[in-house]
Amino acid sequence: MEKVIDSVKREIFVNVSPEKVWKALTVPEERNRWETRNCELDIRVGGKVSLDYGWGVSYVGTIIELEENQKLVLKGKDEGLTTWTITPQDGGSVVAIEYTGMWLGDFEMMQADNMAFGTYQFMRNLKNVYEGKEDLRSRFWRSWIGVLHRTNPGDISGAKVVKIQPNTPADGLIAVGDIVTNVNGTKTASYDELEIIVSETEPNQKITLNVIRDGQQLEVELRTVPYGQTTQ
Repeated sequence: MEKVIDSVKREIFVNVSPEKVWKALTVPEERNRWETRNCELDIRVGGKVSLDYGWGVSYVGTIIELEENQKLVLKGKDEGLTTWTITPQDGGSVVAIEYTGMWLGDFEMMQADNMAFGTYQFMRNLKNVYEGKEDLRSRFWRSWIGVLHRTNPGDISGAKVVKIQPNTPADGLIAVGDIVTNVNGTKTASYDELEIIVSETEPNQKITLNVIRDGQQLEVELRTVPYGQTTQ
């Protein structure tokens, strides 16, 4: 039986100082540069944090712990914890986020992977913006194919399909239990790798998935549609 997972984590190296990363997390104007559309930040223990990311997604929490330039811990309405840590490394910073909760089984782990991936997208943007490159947000969540998946917990590297949304490109072509190992010639060893390729592809583009189904390797071609939309 698969064990219960109590945390999911993502991290990224950003070539700026911990002090700059701290400002990116705690100063509203700075946070809006890379993550939120609007935010309210009361940076003290007991202070409220309200984040509007766009795409109809928001978060409200309370700060329960902070160490300037090092750590910020929030508690959400569901009592789950969100922990940001900043660690100096090689003249820059390793920025990490960890979510705590209780997840068991394919569907719940898909939800956990999805939550962590959403934040990881913005972490990629933090890196880009603060290293003097473009704001990536216009690329995010352009398309999908209707596949809900998770990082495969077994020996095969890939993304395991958990659910197919009806009337989407994957409906009838991809099956629950399929393991997606490759998209357009690029290996997809995890949830994040598959989701980045698919969601950042323009709508109405042909993509080719290599999947393993019942031990057999298959190649599936389909077209993307705008994120969240169906084919009917």
